Amino acid sequence: FHRQDKHIIEQYCEVYGIENPVLQCYLSTDKDCWTDRQVLESTGTDRYVVIEPNSKVNYTPNRAYPFEKWQKIVNSLKEQITFVQVGVSGSKVLDNVVDLTGKTTFRDTAKVIKLASVFVSAEGGLVHAATAVGTKSIVIITGYQSEKMVAYPQNINVNISSHEVCGLKVSCDHCRLDAENHNHENITEILRKE
Repeated sequence: FHRQDKHIIEQYCEVYGIENPVLQCYLSTDKDCWTDRQVLESTGTDRYVVIEPNSKVNYTPNRAYPFEKWQKIVNSLKEQITFVQVGVSGSKVLDNVVDLTGKTTFRDTAKVIKLASVFVSAEGGLVHAATAVGTKSIVIITGYQSEKMVAYPQNINVNISSHEVCGLKVSCDHCRLDAENHNHENITEILRKE
């Protein structure tokens, strides 16, 4: 059951009688994770954008944004921006990125995101991690869930949905078509400005 009236953090806090919570997660990256130096050695630069083009689809395929569109975004900006891709081992890897997939723990990944200029992804767990470490994200939000439920105000939230929230765990034709029909150059332009 998806409530659409409040952010998920507000919904959890409501259970405990906490009103008007700060919409931010907490995650320490000071303990048991990479140092700043290790991050910079792994990325090869001190100015980069972290990207995660692969959505976890075992719960729902409806948050995914087409991999080919992520590749077009990277290709069009590869001369101006160093992209560092993160994700789990075995993830499909974009061309023209520094590949850290499968090479970091969740906390290490959060540290890589913490030192980035910006994080870009479809809505998912690493968006929450980015918010926890204070890095602005460019987030693609589909019709799977309400923007109000998952969007953080400090991020650039790109809602590509043309339909009511579906909440479907099985493939939604509307979500798929929204992702296929979305102009990826919108994301490219936002990244150029960041």
